Amino acid sequence: MLSTLFVGIDVSQAEHVVCTMTADGTVRSRYRVSNDRTGIEQLIDWLLTQMADCDRLAIGLESTSVYHWPLFEALGQAVVLQPWQPQWFLLNPSIVQSFRKTYVDRAKTDPSDAFLIADAIRFGRLRPAPAPDPRYTALRVVTRHRFQLAQTVAREKNRALNELFCLWAGYRAAAKDDRQPFFSDVFGRASQHVLTQYTPDRLATTPLATVAKEIADIGGAALKAPDDIAQTLQRLPQKAFRLRPKETEARQFSLVIHLDTIRTLESQIRQIDRAMTRDLAAIPQTVTSIAGIGPVYGAGIVAEIGPIARFPSDEALAKYAGLTWRAHQSGTFDADDRPLTRSGNTYLRYYLIEAADRVRVRDPAFEAFYSTFAVIFGETLKPLIHKGFRHLCV
Repeated sequence: MLSTLFVGIDVSQAEHVVCTMTADGTVRSRYRVSNDRTGIEQLIDWLLTQMADCDRLAIGLESTSVYHWPLFEALGQAVVLQPWQPQWFLLNPSIVQSFRKTYVDRAKTDPSDAFLIADAIRFGRLRPAPAPDPRYTALRVVTRHRFQLAQTVAREKNRALNELFCLWAGYRAAAKDDRQPFFSDVFGRASQHVLTQYTPDRLATTPLATVAKEIADIGGAALKAPDDIAQTLQRLPQKAFRLRPKETEARQFSLVIHLDTIRTLESQIRQIDRAMTRDLAAIPQTVTSIAGIGPVYGAGIVAEIGPIARFPSDEALAKYAGLTWRAHQSGTFDADDRPLTRSGNTYLRYYLIEAADRVRVRDPAFEAFYSTFAVIFGETLKPLIHKGFRHLCV
């Protein structure tokens, strides 16, 4: 019978605490190394000394921010460990915390966590993770960076709109009003120029022809009727709040900084999009062939899923994304209210839901399925259904 050595590694920024365990639950040895290249090399050499009477190797690491990843990469590339056909387990900290409850009054220490990780993978109920693939890793780094930048841009725009309301009470309303000529995008180039260069009071005293020429030069051929837009702009100071000069100056300064931050971040996102497209092209995939799923959501889905073969079924993938509804049943009672688990991969859940909404717009079959809810629940609930459809990942 093949014997397996189970290795639990508790990861922190400073060090790795290791516990090895045999198949019967006996702790064989413990070890500590620094979380750096030297420490990882020492750990690999030490593991070789533990494998004399074992045929297989199972290594579990707690997934802790980014601190576990260099170790996971190094162990996966260690050729000297391959004769033992290593299996890898990346454990969510919540799994370790829940497993701790099976022991009565067990202390929370690094050696204790290493023991629990080894014991958890020994039980055999956890799914092994694939060895790290540099293609997916590189793409994941880029897509997650883009995700964070996009979230930051959204927050900056909300803050800018707050300042915009205090300075230009009717500006955003004018952008939403199709009955009058105005900027279609508050954060477009021409609009940003106006908001950066003018306060309502200054705009009210600036010749109409000057304003029209400036926005025409910035907006270019894509901007329609710059003279009419300038007229709309010059009517807005009448609706603006009368703030004290010092407050107006401070809010204008804040608005300009927000707009500058937005431009910088959007420029960085465009750079990331080019890198993301390049990395995605190196991975065979068919996700972006689906109508409505472009390179942004497609790259996010591919990066977070990794090799699709590691999921034995659709249900397994849905569970990994946290898109399952937990049953609550006892005896003959089966609750109709089943909350979304939301305990899986947050990024993948976001990409799948947002991509599904894009597919809904482009694919008639998906649109028909979505519209069925409006028929069942009433047309007045359709906006609420749409909102819930897109924000299940929150």
